[in-house]
Amino acid sequence: MTLTVSPEQRWAGILCGLAAALIWGAFPVVTRLGLTRTPLDAYDITCIRYGVSGLILLPYLLRHGRRGLSWTTIGLMVVGIGAPYMLVVAQGLALAPVELFAVVTPGSMILLSILISARLFGTRLGARANAGTALIIGGVLLAGWHSFAGAQASPYAYLMFLLGGLLWAIYTLVSKWSGSDALHATAIVSVCSMVLYLPVYLGSRGLRILQAPLWDIGIQVVYQGLLVSTVALFFYSRSVQLLGAALGSTFAALVPGTAMVLAALLLGERADSTAIAGLLVVTAGMLLTLLPQRPRPLPGAIGQPTPRPPGPTP
Repeated sequence: MTLTVSPEQRWAGILCGLAAALIWGAFPVVTRLGLTRTPLDAYDITCIRYGVSGLILLPYLLRHGRRGLSWTTIGLMVVGIGAPYMLVVAQGLALAPVELFAVVTPGSMILLSILISARLFGTRLGARANAGTALIIGGVLLAGWHSFAGAQASPYAYLMFLLGGLLWAIYTLVSKWSGSDALHATAIVSVCSMVLYLPVYLGSRGLRILQAPLWDIGIQVVYQGLLVSTVALFFYSRSVQLLGAALGSTFAALVPGTAMVLAALLLGERADSTAIAGLLVVTAGMLLTLLPQRPRPLPGAIGQPTPRPPGPTP
């Protein structure tokens, strides 16, 4: 059965996908803005992100519960994209320009998701997806060479972004194979991160965060707690609903470029030719791997589709 989409629905889906890409692309920019131009540090921003989003999504999680998810699955999801992920990438963003994050973390997430899926489930991809994987490897290595050559970023930041990609890949795989939908997975991660992280944060720092200017806190509250956790997820889910999963998921490939453009506009970080080349290579690879394809499982292995995140939540 072919799904017919009217021109109005198609444009609505495209606009929703672009809105989601814009919000998610702003993640490293808003985070770096808070880390480098306000008194807030990585621990403060993590507290804001999961404190606010956890409170927003707590009623939903109380109503729907775990839905049969094991505590091991929940633990891996929280480690993958919860407070540990936020602390890792924030450490990198405190030291490196947004361009490095934009190339390394989303690219390595897709790359590692594919490699881990192939290792654990025997997934084999077609020629196009293999070409996309090769491009992603090339782009990430180019960014690494640029970093270790001593340009604007430190090798430590590059390693933090790689680790962030690994954690994000773990979340992607676990949430996909568990069958959890985007909103439920986000609620699990946000509420559990709030419950686990806030007592440790408040016990060690108290309410010292309130000494920061209210404007600086407010920006992070609106973006980290509301926009990136709920509003962008709504736009992305709506885009997939209107356009289909295959086309809707390709908006994830716009996130790295959006981040680099926003960094130039809001932070004055002008990417050089090497960073732009790495971005273009990784984006092309992401498009090739995200476009619809038919996986070919290894003989005798458990054949599963290449996992895609329920939403490209950074």
